[in-house]
Amino acid sequence: MWWLILPVAASVFYCFDGYIQNYLTDVALPKKRAGSLAIMHALGFFVSIIALIAIFGRAVFMMPLGNALGLMLAGVINVIGAIFYYKAIQKGDNIDVTIFGQVAPLMSIGLGVLLLGESINSNQSLGFVMIMAATLIVIFGTSSKREKHSPNVDVALTTIVYCFFSILSDIVYALFIGDRIADYTLFAQGFFFFQLGSLLAVVLCFIFFDSWRKALKRTFFTSKKHHFYLLAELADNVALLGGEIFYKFALIVAPVVSLLAPIARVSNLFVSFFIVLFLGRAFPKFITAKRMTKKIILYYLVAAIIIMVGIILMNS
Repeated sequence: MWWLILPVAASVFYCFDGYIQNYLTDVALPKKRAGSLAIMHALGFFVSIIALIAIFGRAVFMMPLGNALGLMLAGVINVIGAIFYYKAIQKGDNIDVTIFGQVAPLMSIGLGVLLLGESINSNQSLGFVMIMAATLIVIFGTSSKREKHSPNVDVALTTIVYCFFSILSDIVYALFIGDRIADYTLFAQGFFFFQLGSLLAVVLCFIFFDSWRKALKRTFFTSKKHHFYLLAELADNVALLGGEIFYKFALIVAPVVSLLAPIARVSNLFVSFFIVLFLGRAFPKFITAKRMTKKIILYYLVAAIIIMVGIILMNS
């Protein structure tokens, strides 16, 4: 059970990544250019690749060609999902995307069973139902028609597409990583080729999307606040890299891959709401305009209890 710490730690990094991106898509980038932020992650991909080579040397390359290509494919799929994620948080708040992202358990279990041949028992099925029920409580109990940030169909559909590619990337990664053991060299090899595939994807985006290049140049190099935006993007790269390291290691040591994504998504939900509750007033532009009333907090509390029971059942 110690591996549960890994997706929780990853969630902390991912959530800070999400809120920084939420700020940049709302304030810095022009409309319909949110996907261009994927290109800015090239720095993190490049630095991690160099660091892995420096630490592990030639060992990172010692992987069968088929496995290496599969892991690179997982990286490409992950970038495609990230593009939809940025579009979703530009249309709505990061907190809304986090809520709608709770459809991930359904997709994860389905893909895990279909592609990896994994199975779930009755307790895990009940846990899945409880998590989905808690998700519905959050979605319908915390929405307000009077508030501009209320979730809408467009945000929900974009988020679902993002979740699909994100989970598909996890499945492909787990499928090609080879032996599922807590081996640091194996982790380094898998992470290296995953990052290499991600870097290749963003380079192709940079080459073929002229409008994205112009948007990035205007935002991060010629605008009045370009120094601040670059600093925010640097912090975002660090947060994303931290999340990826913890999560990819969890994919190796977790006993069942299809149960990892639900736990990670639930962790994201808890961490995201914690950030909203405690940091929303101090940094409103980075967080959300959602007004945390006693009623909404109560819905979150009830959902949290149900989710905790669901997690216990899904890991029984």
